[in-house]
Amino acid sequence: MTDTAIPDTATPVGAPAVRRKLLARLFGGLGRGLSWCVAGLTVLLALAFFGGPVPFGPAEDTVAVVAMLVPWMAGVLMVFAAVAVAAAALAWRSRRRALLTASALAGVLAISMVVVPFAGAAALADEYDASLSFAGQLAGLEAPAPDATATYAVVEGEELKVDVHLPEQVEGALPALVYVHGGGWREGTRDESAAAQEWLAEQGFAVFSIDYRLADVPRWQDSVGDVKCALGWVRSHAADYGVDATKVSIAGDSAGGQLSMMAAYTVGDERFAPSCPTEEAPVASVMTWFAPMDLVGLAKDTKMPAYAEQALTSFIGGSPDAERAAYEASSPINAVAEGLPPTMIVQGAADRLIPVEQGVAMARALEEAGVPVSLLDVPWAHHGFTGQWSGWAAQAMRPAVGGFLDQHAR
Repeated sequence: MTDTAIPDTATPVGAPAVRRKLLARLFGGLGRGLSWCVAGLTVLLALAFFGGPVPFGPAEDTVAVVAMLVPWMAGVLMVFAAVAVAAAALAWRSRRRALLTASALAGVLAISMVVVPFAGAAALADEYDASLSFAGQLAGLEAPAPDATATYAVVEGEELKVDVHLPEQVEGALPALVYVHGGGWREGTRDESAAAQEWLAEQGFAVFSIDYRLADVPRWQDSVGDVKCALGWVRSHAADYGVDATKVSIAGDSAGGQLSMMAAYTVGDERFAPSCPTEEAPVASVMTWFAPMDLVGLAKDTKMPAYAEQALTSFIGGSPDAERAAYEASSPINAVAEGLPPTMIVQGAADRLIPVEQGVAMARALEEAGVPVSLLDVPWAHHGFTGQWSGWAAQAMRPAVGGFLDQHAR
């Protein structure tokens, strides 16, 4: 009987090692690819954040928007820093010099984009003997619901509403603060800054956050008229909310800051009459956050030209060349005069939409007119930084804001 050889179907001894080697190469390649992506993205973010404007049309707006978003990405940047450090360590071991250099650079830049804004905000807070919560930058805040909502006017068939935020503990009649939201005059809602409004209420103010007609058509007079209408409504309904009608102040961010100043500075000006039957009266104080003071200058000097042009053209109804008188009439700096209410100007030192020089010029003009004025530059803060109300920049400005309100709004 002849023996028949049985084929050996077993896996060759070297096959597992080959597979492991292939998998190692695959995952190694993916890891290096990820590391290069993280390094490249980090460098681009840093160029936008730390670098100057890019004067190339729409690209200038895009770079500015990226820079504005960087502070909101602190958690992501910390992850990028960890990935970059790990990639640099592995690149060192494998002697991949290019990846080592890129990852080390990315790690330094990612850490810098977190540490530098924190250090700037901490230094500002330290001037007021305040401290910052590092974790606050990473935390999200739920928008608190208002204590009440009412309709303060119906204009051209549009209901204009107001959200009311009240302090929990009330002792005597409350000072009031009318808050005007931003959004380039074309968009935005009265509840988008609810966290800030709730904080203001916690400081002992009755806060009234209002609608106004947005610029689907030119509203440079109408929007101011709506704000004045809201001020009159607050005074006439003061008793309903436990408010002292003689202590009504106004505040606003961005476009809302411009409207706040115009409403406060043009009492009795027929060009900016209230949009509903009400008597005008001076406010106790006015406060603006990153607001434009000179609309002609904004059109000329902004580092976000596409956005600024769209917003201004919608609001005014044309370019500065075509509507020069309206631009000048709508610029708070041209309304400066003796006897205006105490004013606080808060601006981000890194704002690319509103030139910081506008706040400086406005503060100087008010001071020369004998108006009490406070100017606060928040280091490394970009336009709209109060939207991240738990962030370092917003935390850093609170002591100065509270001090101004204590002195002039109570």
